[in-house]
Amino acid sequence: MSASPQSVAAIESPHQLKRFWESGPAAWNKALTSPRAMIPFFLVAFAVPLVLQWVEDNSSWIGAQYWTLILATCAMYACLAVALNLVVGYAGLLNLGFIAFFGIGSYAYALVASDQIHQRYPFWAALLVVIAVTLAFALLVGVPALRLRGDYLAIVTLGFGLIMRDLILDLDRPPVLAGHQLGPDGLNITGGTNGIHNVEPFNLPMNLPILGPVPHFRMYYWIFVGFLALCIFCMLRWRNSRTGRAWVAIRDDELAARAMGVNTFKYRLLAFSVSAVMAGIVGMINAAQIFNAFPSPNFDVQTTVVVFIMVILGGLGSLPGAILGAIAFTVPPFVLQQFVFYKYLVISLVLVAVMIYRPEGLLGTVSIRPRQTMGGTLELITAEAAVEASELPAVTDAEAADLEAAAGAIVEDPEWKT
Repeated sequence: MSASPQSVAAIESPHQLKRFWESGPAAWNKALTSPRAMIPFFLVAFAVPLVLQWVEDNSSWIGAQYWTLILATCAMYACLAVALNLVVGYAGLLNLGFIAFFGIGSYAYALVASDQIHQRYPFWAALLVVIAVTLAFALLVGVPALRLRGDYLAIVTLGFGLIMRDLILDLDRPPVLAGHQLGPDGLNITGGTNGIHNVEPFNLPMNLPILGPVPHFRMYYWIFVGFLALCIFCMLRWRNSRTGRAWVAIRDDELAARAMGVNTFKYRLLAFSVSAVMAGIVGMINAAQIFNAFPSPNFDVQTTVVVFIMVILGGLGSLPGAILGAIAFTVPPFVLQQFVFYKYLVISLVLVAVMIYRPEGLLGTVSIRPRQTMGGTLELITAEAAVEASELPAVTDAEAADLEAAAGAIVEDPEWKT
């Protein structure tokens, strides 16, 4: 007795979740970046502070503000990871001075929203100042540096980050060049190690319809999540555009992309500048949130390493991976706070395990390991140049005639044959 077609189909078709798991990172990213996944995710993210406040109001728990601030920090790092993923994961540029643009945006906003230089601009004017200043620094560094590649580019951008940090620390007094003082004695632009204080927050309504009064910490959590949603939307639009395809082509094989007519320098500079502007806007929001701009967290190379770990942990070129990496590297230290001597050991072991078993990252499709087999335009050219003419296979007259007929042109005998 044969089974019915319905039962056979039920046996042969695997479960939907199992098929999703077996489809691999490429399908995971495609599914997680679809509107039916992203829209519920951001709706839940927007609702989390309200749920935490409801739990606090109806129980003895008092951690709503504390965890909202932690989630705001997580959203800030997610924005930075997405911005860094643009320049590293999409365009393949190793930018170790990335966090300097975060600090530049923070200080640019602090200068025009405090009494440091006696200027207080409205929000949109301050935003334009931040974009202009960050873009100017990105072009100043990117135009000469992006003609380099690989480790050389990493060294130059790392030097830029260190120079900017020292420059910010020293601009609390008039700079001296070749024994000449530039500026009056009382010149103080950045505040040095003290930073800039009393930075004005954004002029936003703190009383919303339906929601009622909105605390400062909750408002800036929503701003970070909203900017993250905007960054994800722009990145998804860029990914399938001519610009996004050019970035991926440059990342995979720059020589082949150039041979196909891609202006590699223009697209590398575009990725570098857009990533810098995104980081600068995140720094602006951070300065408005904490009412200050400090040099230590903003220009610290360790912060660049932290953001890089988030990107690599989540996966190069993966937008959901950048968010997942930010969550995985920001929230667990607070959860493991009572295991103060072991929390970084646990995190380090997890990172080592991921690098061993998933070198592409949790959701990445681009491996950071060097290729074990030869491939790519540069390797093929090098390999062909190393082959001697005597090692080439013999070509018979019949094969030459077939090739001539297929190509529609006269095929001359090779030099070694004559």
